[in-house]
Amino acid sequence: MDPATEFRRNAEECRRMARTTFDRADRQTWNTLAERWTRCAEFAERQMRAAQLMAQARAGSPRRDGRIAGRPQQAA
Repeated sequence: MDPATEFRRNAEECRRMARTTFDRADRQTWNTLAERWTRCAEFAERQMRAAQLMAQARAGSPRRDGRIAGRPQQAA
């Protein structure tokens, strides 16, 4: 399982815990933890996308705009 999915699962578990507690301070703590896990998931997703782009650039694979990644564009 990828880290982002695991982080999102942890965030959902924290949200469930927040819903089940009666203590306001505990609820806030669980919600804060859920927000942090969500930010970790977003960060992990950005890191994975960046790594994929770097791998594509190293391989010289075509980009969406049709140019070859890592090569300068020639003047027309």
